[in-house]
Amino acid sequence: MKKKLVIAALALIVVLAIVVPAMAQSTPTPAPAKSFTALGPVQSVIRSAGALRLHVNVGSQAVKPFIGGSLAVRVAPHARILMVRDGIAHLIPLANVHAGEQVVVRGSVNRSQPGSPVYIAQNIKVVVRTPANQLTSFACGGPAKAVDAVGTPNTLTLTVNAASRALWGRLGQHLATVVTPQTQILLKSGATTTTITLSQVVVGEKAWMSGTIDRSQTTPVFTADKVTVQALPTPTTSVTPGG
Repeated sequence: MKKKLVIAALALIVVLAIVVPAMAQSTPTPAPAKSFTALGPVQSVIRSAGALRLHVNVGSQAVKPFIGGSLAVRVAPHARILMVRDGIAHLIPLANVHAGEQVVVRGSVNRSQPGSPVYIAQNIKVVVRTPANQLTSFACGGPAKAVDAVGTPNTLTLTVNAASRALWGRLGQHLATVVTPQTQILLKSGATTTTITLSQVVVGEKAWMSGTIDRSQTTPVFTADKVTVQALPTPTTSVTPGG
């Protein structure tokens, strides 16, 4: 019996010795990536050569060896270069790309020379954001905290519950805005919208405003161009039967 078990075990070892290497050899090696995506700041632009170098903060598999380092990219002659500044996009030439700007680069990898792949950009997106403390427009919403229709200047103060980027640092705080004779103030009540004056705004009503920021002074001045106020619900009076 023991002899039969030994023979069976030896037979199994022989089979495994043949099958396992065969299975390993049959697993195909993944083909090198033919495209790439890289994100990071521009280090330099070689305009005469139609190329740029960037520091790769994040990237696809094809640029994995360059993450945390530098990558040289050749810009295709008809590459699409898009400048996105504060959400507004327009096409620009390579000459308008500058060191320090954040870019997202997408393109192909030429592997005709083994060991020396060439990265060719077909699409470049330059993302430029004006620092929040330099923005000159704002929008915010929240309940009216105070209304001054007598002082100079007239002001409307909101508790900022929602805001554009210029006011992210003021969320949860009170913001006093200047209201001029040119400021449009609208009151929404149900499906009806009417034009009102500042003196008709009631403390506690929710308002949304947009306007400009004057940064020529030490303390920025916020001036409302448009204010939309949501009327407080009309209290209902209950009638007691027989009362």
